Amino acid sequence: MRAIISALCLTIATVPALRSQTPALPGVVRAGLEAYKVSGAYSAVKTWLANSAIVERSGSTAQAFQKAEQAYGRMVGYETLEVVPLGTHASRSYMIILYEKGPIYVWFECYKTKDDWIMTSFLFNAKADLILPPKMLGH
Repeated sequence: MRAIISALCLTIATVPALRSQTPALPGVVRAGLEAYKVSGAYSAVKTWLANSAIVERSGSTAQAFQKAEQAYGRMVGYETLEVVPLGTHASRSYMIILYEKGPIYVWFECYKTKDDWIMTSFLFNAKADLILPPKMLGH
């Protein structure tokens, strides 16, 4: 009986420690999503692509987000599904951008420079299976 209680206590004690090891959402991703909520697609894309090698895509990307708004309404929030470390200097963040009439699924890849995170790539679609890994979809 003591062994069961000890094991249970050890399990409960390690849960917060395991949660603290979950990678944090890179600041550039969060800042862009907050800019989107407050100021719209162009502001979000400008934030995401600041100092990025893919800055030339900003105009077409903002237009694509505006098309999503035409179909789904305004952006009302977001959810972080998972942040996956890709080594020690890169990560992929799986997100859902919430609109008035439905979700858009997105992943953001970021690179940690000496000073900050920068966006290196992202992809979004209304179809979850085109963005999320199969394990997130129960496959």
